Amino acid sequence: MPGRVLMASWLFPPHSSIGAKRAWRFARHLPSLGWRPTVLSRRVPPPGSFDASDWTLPPEVTLSPTYDAAWMSLLADRGARAVDRSASQPIPAEALRRPLAARLQERWDRFVDAVVPMETAIIHAPHAARELDRLLPSHDLLWTTSYPYHTHAIGLTAARRHRRPWVADLRDPWTPNWVHRRKSAPVRAIEARYERAVYAGADAVVVTTETLAALDRERFPQWAAKIHCVHNSFDGEALEPVASTPPEGPARWVHFGNVYGPWSLETVFRAMARRPGRVLLDNHGKLSDRDRDLAASLGLTASVRVLPTLPFAEGMARLHAADALVLAAWNHPDAGLFLQGKLYDYLRAGRPIVAESAQREVGDIVRRTGAGHVIAPGDVDAMTAVIDGAAALPARDAAAVRYFSAAEASGRLAAIFDDVMRRR
Repeated sequence: MPGRVLMASWLFPPHSSIGAKRAWRFARHLPSLGWRPTVLSRRVPPPGSFDASDWTLPPEVTLSPTYDAAWMSLLADRGARAVDRSASQPIPAEALRRPLAARLQERWDRFVDAVVPMETAIIHAPHAARELDRLLPSHDLLWTTSYPYHTHAIGLTAARRHRRPWVADLRDPWTPNWVHRRKSAPVRAIEARYERAVYAGADAVVVTTETLAALDRERFPQWAAKIHCVHNSFDGEALEPVASTPPEGPARWVHFGNVYGPWSLETVFRAMARRPGRVLLDNHGKLSDRDRDLAASLGLTASVRVLPTLPFAEGMARLHAADALVLAAWNHPDAGLFLQGKLYDYLRAGRPIVAESAQREVGDIVRRTGAGHVIAPGDVDAMTAVIDGAAALPARDAAAVRYFSAAEASGRLAAIFDDVMRRR
């Protein structure tokens, strides 16, 4: 029954984004399950997004980095290099506030996002559609993943034209997304029509949280049977937990990735301010102006560091060496639709997780695996107790952790592929 699957994923290693890793992990494990992938992805990413880690794939996987036109890639690369030359060096701890130019650029980007349907990457859609038409006839099944959401729109057309079964994979919600809600009304209407067409036309729809799967089944009851959850995952074996010993000097806490939009480290910062000098927090990625200003106002300029992102392999080593791994909070009902991809790398790293979350699914995963602490958003007392070492860690459950490995997640995706093929 298994055969050849065309995987359309604009983001793919060596691009450094978390979304790129989801597609790579599936491509790495699907051959052992009988599926031979061809990956249609963007060309070499710009310097600031290039991750030089080892992204080896089995010989059964074919790479086609032709999603975007060569001339578009050339222009984008030149633009990225110009930004790199004009940008300041990584912001030192004593200068938490970002330069004015960076803040103005972010406002401009938000304006453009509000008036362009789906995303600015839609400029690549015509070329990508032609590539799908070229590649899909020699494949048995199409898999598209978002972001960017326009990948599903061109996937819908290609699957119909070539009469191939199609699985749409949404790493984040589409219209039930805070990013979607801040777009202009006409753009929201366009995206809602495309989203409905995708759910109607796909043979299966895969999302990354059970919470979103349940919401989608309520929104689209006529298509509930084809909506599935396959969580994000970690690759390789989970690392052995390191015996916790009282650190000499401040405890080293790490948050991997960007803190932006509704996410915040406010509770962590307020607990750190209660225990000066007890914790040094490294944020590898962007930190919002709101959180930067708060850290500075609480006198944490020597305790909060905003650092560049790290290559994946180096990042895993950094996580494994930390005293605790932090998940930022978002205290809103919509938080249940998102599970930060870093959670799964945290599970693999084997270090205690400090998850500030009202999201039931985050709490279930952390508690089920025995991976660390779950703290209600805004509970500074509970966060302070973790800093003090007064909150006991549960026993880690290796089998529960293994459920979130890429090998097992790929098995669940392959089962969906097999079922779609049988039904078609």
